[in-house]
Amino acid sequence: MVKLVPMTMEKYETWLDANVKFYAEEKVRSGNVSAEEAMQVSQHEFEQIMPDGLDTLDTYLFNVKDEDSDQDVGSLWLKVRDEGKEMFIYGIEINEDARGKGYGRQTMQALEARVKQMGIPKISLHVFGYNEVAINLYKSSGYVATNILMSKVLTE
Repeated sequence: MVKLVPMTMEKYETWLDANVKFYAEEKVRSGNVSAEEAMQVSQHEFEQIMPDGLDTLDTYLFNVKDEDSDQDVGSLWLKVRDEGKEMFIYGIEINEDARGKGYGRQTMQALEARVKQMGIPKISLHVFGYNEVAINLYKSSGYVATNILMSKVLTE
């Protein structure tokens, strides 16, 4: 099993740098922004969502750790929204070397238990359409699509 450990400032700084870059790459890959503007857009969105960094109100950042070895296997970024009626998953990441070992599913289970303890009745998330591994994890964990945004890039 995994445990969710609140992220330290030291780990947060490394996490933030990596995630701003990763999100910029995801925005380009999904066709949302150009490569030239991706980093600026990503940095702006992070500043909007987390204006006070690790101390942003109703924001939770966790290191996901294997309970037996105490090794970091990933991270989890959450935010309480809609006046406490919804926990939104802004990011769940399992380290590349830990993938395929059940940590994603265990993280979803640990998250659900924690959110229930907090008395929040709903968990929501966004997933890029091309990320079939994540989509399958969420579906198998009981999540259902509530909105689907589709695009078609036209070529000349």
